[in-house]
Amino acid sequence: MRPMPDPGCASPPVTVAGVFRSASGLGESARLNLAALNDAGIACAAADLSYSLLGTQDLDPPPYPGASPGAGTLILHVSGPFVAYALRTLGRSMTDAKRIIGVWHWELPRLPADWRAGCALVHEVWAPSHFIADAVRQDFQGPIHVIPHPVRLPENIDPTPWRTMAGNGFLAVTQFNMASGFERKNPLAAIAAFRRAFGVDNTVCLIIKMLNAEAWPEGERRLRNAIGGAGNIHVVTQLMTRSEVFSMLAAADAVVSLHRAEGFGLLAAEAMLLGKPVIATNWSATTDFLTAQNSCPVPYRLVPAADPQGNYHYPDQRWAEPDIDEAARCLRMLRDDPELRKRLGNRAKGDSVQFGLQAYHAHMRRALSL
Repeated sequence: MRPMPDPGCASPPVTVAGVFRSASGLGESARLNLAALNDAGIACAAADLSYSLLGTQDLDPPPYPGASPGAGTLILHVSGPFVAYALRTLGRSMTDAKRIIGVWHWELPRLPADWRAGCALVHEVWAPSHFIADAVRQDFQGPIHVIPHPVRLPENIDPTPWRTMAGNGFLAVTQFNMASGFERKNPLAAIAAFRRAFGVDNTVCLIIKMLNAEAWPEGERRLRNAIGGAGNIHVVTQLMTRSEVFSMLAAADAVVSLHRAEGFGLLAAEAMLLGKPVIATNWSATTDFLTAQNSCPVPYRLVPAADPQGNYHYPDQRWAEPDIDEAARCLRMLRDDPELRKRLGNRAKGDSVQFGLQAYHAHMRRALSL
């Protein structure tokens, strides 16, 4: 696939292409982008690549008109290695004369070789964090805009069933998608910290929301082994609506993200929007918005990025190993101090304005020269 001639500045109409029907972070990125464009009154259309790229159609199709030929802007929510395939799938008639923007998520400090091929096929890149922008900048010479994802509350949030599951005691929540990388999301660290903090105390509870366990069965086996017979840790595996996910987070007293690396950190951002204190590894993208004033940043050491699942096996690069003892201390501290939970949560909710639609509209209008 040859690079498209650069038509100049990005401008409407805007076509958003992505895996809209996938219950994944990449799918959510495309859905949030499309909805925000529509809310801002910017003419937009959708090109769904769910089946052609992933062979999956978990969710309903986006309720927007399809793409049309001609000038404008094409925003691709597709990983760097798949840019060429996505452009071929869309076809020349849908891509010629358009400015092509890649919205990229990469969770290590340097793009790998297969991502660099995509650099030649886009005219600019939107990165949801400075961490990603810094990685892309090393190999891409075009414009790079840091545009955090918009995050908003769905309707019909009801935390009651989740509080009941927790026995109305202290509740910590974490979640991860096995297809997004078991080692990177690092749920075993959340389990280790929780067990170190509380043992088998049945007045506390940890809920682990796990999606796509079949993507790496060895990961689920390791997860279950780490839990052992702990009756205060519950694993939830069913596909959930956004309202159900937010209901679970709304029930939490603390949200845990002891990741080894994040490109944005949607879980932490959603928790902030709900006014929940987050215990998170103090490295990579979440440092854009998690601070000691609104959360519990956990110290770490950098180690080689070794991933037996294969998604992020780049031992020449580094990612973070969070301090389990400190994470356990934070859990106990939040359990014992409701006023601290309230103070951090209130500050987090106030700081979440950076994920609001007004902020996102402003970022987009600058990037689209409006």
